[in-house]
Amino acid sequence: MSDEVKNISKTAKVEILEKRMKANIVLKDSEPDQAIPLTMAYLKSLLDTADIKYGIIEEALNKIVNGEVDEERVLVAEGKPPKVGENGYLEYYFPTEKSLKPQIREDGHVDYKEVNLVHSVEKDAPLLRRIPAALGESGTDIHGNLLPGIRGKEADLVAGSGTYRDQNDAQLIKSTIEGVVLFDSRTSTIEVQKLFMVHGSVDYSTGNIHVKSAVEIKEDVKPGFSVETPYNIDVRGAVENANINCGGTLRVKDGIKGEGKALIKVGEDLHTSYIANENVKCGGCIYVQNEIRNSNLECEDEITIVKTNGVIFGGRLTATNKIIAATIGNTYNVVTEIEVGIVMKYREQFLKKKAEKAETFRQMEELKKKISEIAQKPDGKAKNLQLLTIKDIWQRNVSQLQKLEKEVKEIEEAYYNVDKPVVVVSKTVYPGTIITIKGKSFEVKEELNRAVFSLVDNAVAYKAAKG
Repeated sequence: MSDEVKNISKTAKVEILEKRMKANIVLKDSEPDQAIPLTMAYLKSLLDTADIKYGIIEEALNKIVNGEVDEERVLVAEGKPPKVGENGYLEYYFPTEKSLKPQIREDGHVDYKEVNLVHSVEKDAPLLRRIPAALGESGTDIHGNLLPGIRGKEADLVAGSGTYRDQNDAQLIKSTIEGVVLFDSRTSTIEVQKLFMVHGSVDYSTGNIHVKSAVEIKEDVKPGFSVETPYNIDVRGAVENANINCGGTLRVKDGIKGEGKALIKVGEDLHTSYIANENVKCGGCIYVQNEIRNSNLECEDEITIVKTNGVIFGGRLTATNKIIAATIGNTYNVVTEIEVGIVMKYREQFLKKKAEKAETFRQMEELKKKISEIAQKPDGKAKNLQLLTIKDIWQRNVSQLQKLEKEVKEIEEAYYNVDKPVVVVSKTVYPGTIITIKGKSFEVKEELNRAVFSLVDNAVAYKAAKG
């Protein structure tokens, strides 16, 4: 490198940026008699004067001295920013999975494992430990000042009822009682609740059950009664024409049957032997061992008939991602409606807007008829006034219809935002079955065996299941 001055018609000054993390040398054109020789020694003196000690970019200084830059501003020093440490996290001493979904193989077969949906703990049992966030690596600014590292985000945790912090370790949460662990991952809240036990059936001896704890019922839930809790419900018998409102997982050993009037509402998964003549709304998955008959089910994940001879017939089943069964329909061609590929939370809004659009269109058709009728009347002031009035209403309806079409399209995108929804039938699907995927319908008109239904080129298509 030479100190020969090749850019003699430029002046230089230092510019400090980004909270002392970067420095530029700013080059300005000037008259030859006002220029200062841009030697390496001169540039270093500028940096010394500006107290720039760290991160000096020698290559950039060389280019300035050798006249190899055309830019007005040249980055000549850059600090090292502090780093963010690893985030804190929670270390659990209990299983966080509330249910184990059966494994669905590509050929439609189901490998189902029985699991315990309730986790109990003893008094003073450790529940979880909060691992603190780490401090990140420190940095340095261009003046050589140390910049402390940034601590990662601490894990959220709310120690709810039935818990306490260990007096010797504030990060360790323990149980104050013997009970059931309830952990809400959405709010990072942990609680231990007593299990509400019904030793017989829910009937006149108990009245309706409304509690804020897990519920275990040794026998049945009898007709006309209800059970409500934000947590899990385990029924060792049957639910007979009763209302259930369960915020957690519902398990009914002997099945659910009704008269089409009661409602089973489940926040998470539903496990049962059969469902007959019932209305069900489920926020998770529905797993039925044997049969779903003449029922109306809405499920925000998937519906699976577990056994290899399980069947769905009659009624309407809607699920977001999958419906899987050995058999759908029967030899009597009973109408069975199966729908997948919709995001359930938009269903009511979507149907409402479609109904509004259809009503507006119907009104416009009525207006068309009136306009045609008035046009046939003799010309006159009354006729013209009627036409003006109806055409004004017509124009308002046109604007409303355009608005509704836009709203329906926007909601429709969210409503059908489901990745690869399918219907899997491992044995037989009978005529009378209607398969709808993302709003596109297919009516089964001949008996099909081992079929997987999916959406292909915006139409429902099927192929033979493997295996």
